[in-house]
Amino acid sequence: MHFAKKHNKKGLKMQANNAKAMSACAEAIKALIKPKEVKPKIPKGVSQKLDRLAYITHPKLGKCARACIAKRLRLCRPKAKAKDKPAPRLQLQLQFQLRLPKVPRPLQRLQSTYLCLPM
Repeated sequence: MHFAKKHNKKGLKMQANNAKAMSACAEAIKALIKPKEVKPKIPKGVSQKLDRLAYITHPKLGKCARACIAKRLRLCRPKAKAKDKPAPRLQLQLQFQLRLPKVPRPLQRLQSTYLCLPM
């Protein structure tokens, strides 16, 4: 009768291929492998608006989305227009005032019921 080898050709002991050894090996591998973090998935919403919000709030994918949105907002921002100088308007007002004859205004503050001015 032929039994399983206890040593390999180099003279090293070989572990028997039994269920106990296999389960010990599997446990050792499980202990070495770190549990992976659960990747956040984008939930499928009922509307496009909710899908877009879910995409923006995603920790990894949202970075690119937020950058694109900010870029679009910067590009669409209205550009500052050159302001008109107020000098021509003031000049027009001065010219208009010079054309009109100046009429003296009555002094309303000095005139009162208690103060009588000589006539």
